[in-house]
Amino acid sequence: MTGFGDACLEREGVSVFLEIRSINNRYLKISPRYSEPLGALELQIEEEIRKFFARGTITLNVKITRARKADSYEINIPLLNSYRDQLRVWLSESGDAQSVWSDFQTLLSLPGVVQDNSEKDDVSVLAPLILEALAAASDKMKAMRIREGQALAEDLLSHIEVIEKHLERVIARAPEVVKVFSERLVERLNKLLEQQGVTVEQADVIREIGIFTDKCDISEEIARLRSHISQFRNILKNESSPGKKLDFLTQELFREVNTIGSKANDFEISQEVINMKASIERIREQVQNIE
Repeated sequence: MTGFGDACLEREGVSVFLEIRSINNRYLKISPRYSEPLGALELQIEEEIRKFFARGTITLNVKITRARKADSYEINIPLLNSYRDQLRVWLSESGDAQSVWSDFQTLLSLPGVVQDNSEKDDVSVLAPLILEALAAASDKMKAMRIREGQALAEDLLSHIEVIEKHLERVIARAPEVVKVFSERLVERLNKLLEQQGVTVEQADVIREIGIFTDKCDISEEIARLRSHISQFRNILKNESSPGKKLDFLTQELFREVNTIGSKANDFEISQEVINMKASIERIREQVQNIE
C-alpha cells in the first residue's frame, strides 16, 4: 500500500528531518538512506519500522543537521606541532632554511589538525530524537495507508458482491443441467431405437442419468464457495492485518470456482464461471498489497 509521512524535530542544537514512503509490495522491503552513518542505530530503526508495517517497499530518508557552537571545533595542537617540526626538518634538509611557513589556511586543512567535536556531544540526544521522529512520521504514513485501505476494502467488497451475483445464477441453473441432459439422452435413444430397431431398458436410462448427475454435482463446491465469501467479509471487517489471510482465501475462491466450471458441463454455467474468475483476479491483484 502507498503512503507518506514526515517529521522534523530539534533538540539541544541537533535537528532531524525524516521522511518515510511506501509503495505496493506483497513483502516488506526497507531501503534506508542516511546523511551520515548511524552504526547500531540503523538496525534499531529497521526494527522499529517492522513494528509499524508488515508489507510494502519502505523508503526512509534521514537528514541530520547541527547548530555549530564555539567549542564544536578544536585544534589538535600536538599534531600541528608534529607537522611544524617535520616541515622545519624538510626545509633545513632542502637548503632553504630561511623560508618561513606562513600559509596557516593550508596548515589547518592538513588531516586531523581541526577536529569536529559536535557529533561527540549529541550522541545521547541523537538516538531518541531519530526514533521519536520515526514514530511520528510512521504514524502519519500509517494513517494515510488506513484511509487507502478503507477505500480498497470497499472495492474488494464490490467484487465479492459481483461473485455472489454470478454464483446465484449458477445455483439457479444447476438443476436445469440434469434436466437438459435427460431430455437430450432420451431424444438420442429414441432416434437410435427407430434406426436400429433395438430396445433400451428404462433402468439403463435412469442409471446413465444418475451417473451424469453425480459427475456434475457442484453442491459441495457451492457450499465451500459461500463459506469462503463469508470468511472473506469477516476477515476484511475484523482483522487489523488481513492481507495474508485474504491472499489465501482468494486462492481458495479461485479453486472452487474453477472446479465448478470443470464439473458443471454446461455453457451457461461456464459463462458465469468466467465472470467470477475475472472478479477473483481483480481481488488477487489487490490483496497482495494489503497489510
